[in-house]
Amino acid sequence: MEEGGVASRPVGKMKIAVIGPGAMGCLLAVLLSEANEVLLLDHNRERVFLLNERGLILEENGRSRHCLVKVVTEPDYSVGSVELVLLCVKAGGFPAALQTARLLCDKNSLILTLQNGIGHLPSLAKLPDGFDWALGVTSHGATLVGPGHVLHKGRGLTKIGLSSQFSNRQDGAGKKLLLVSQTLTAAGIETEVVDDILNHVWGKLLVNVGINALTAIHDCPNGALLESDEAHVLMQAAILEGKEVAEQSGILLAEDPLHAAERVCRATANNISSMLQDVRAEKVTEIDAINGALVRQGAQLGIATPVNIELVRKIKEIESNYNNFT
Repeated sequence: MEEGGVASRPVGKMKIAVIGPGAMGCLLAVLLSEANEVLLLDHNRERVFLLNERGLILEENGRSRHCLVKVVTEPDYSVGSVELVLLCVKAGGFPAALQTARLLCDKNSLILTLQNGIGHLPSLAKLPDGFDWALGVTSHGATLVGPGHVLHKGRGLTKIGLSSQFSNRQDGAGKKLLLVSQTLTAAGIETEVVDDILNHVWGKLLVNVGINALTAIHDCPNGALLESDEAHVLMQAAILEGKEVAEQSGILLAEDPLHAAERVCRATANNISSMLQDVRAEKVTEIDAINGALVRQGAQLGIATPVNIELVRKIKEIESNYNNFT
């Protein structure tokens, strides 16, 4: 693929469907399209037409990639089943996206989710036998500049794995996961298969619990949370509530979540969190899948989470004041 030019999508090593044209979906579609057959699904017909006409644009370190990826509104049955479905949608769109994913799968397919929070886990647990699925978390940072135009703001390790707490293991699922890991890594998305993926999902959840809502409330980049005594204290309190809920849920956190959140704030000091991006665009946030999910889990365990309850309330209040709120 030539810098500044348009490259046609080559027939590659793996047939992949990416559901969701947001920042992460577009990032993955561009990176994977160099050596794989990639299909991008988007529910918005006008945007589908635009992306098919113009292609996808990825900016990183002052350089630009421009490539053509086939974009459709619904499964393209002429393509047949795919080997990998990447679910890259916001929490509100997850149930519909999961139903679409099922239509793209056969016994050789794997569904891999890359969602924030834990709100999507019950839907995955209800998948019928015969569908292999895995969870993933990524440290890549991406911001959508415009439709199909993504700014890659940071690289990091992606972790994927099968959850031992759900009965989703089918024959050969581990082999599929290893192949997916190799394919992602070959595309520049360094990926590691882990045995305890749910612990990592919770680890990322608690980082988001401490950062996302507060950046949206204070309208500030991530790093500013460490510069405000008020925000830092609330971050600590929200994460400590989450840590107690996680531990009582049987989660073994690989890293102290407060230290992890502070490290992320420093490493992404100038980044705008996804929740603040949604608030600035007057979109419904993922507060229910992040802090809200933690509150619900705490209630089931009899654990009080007053700080997170208040963060949810404040974000809901912000959403209710959108000019286009309905």
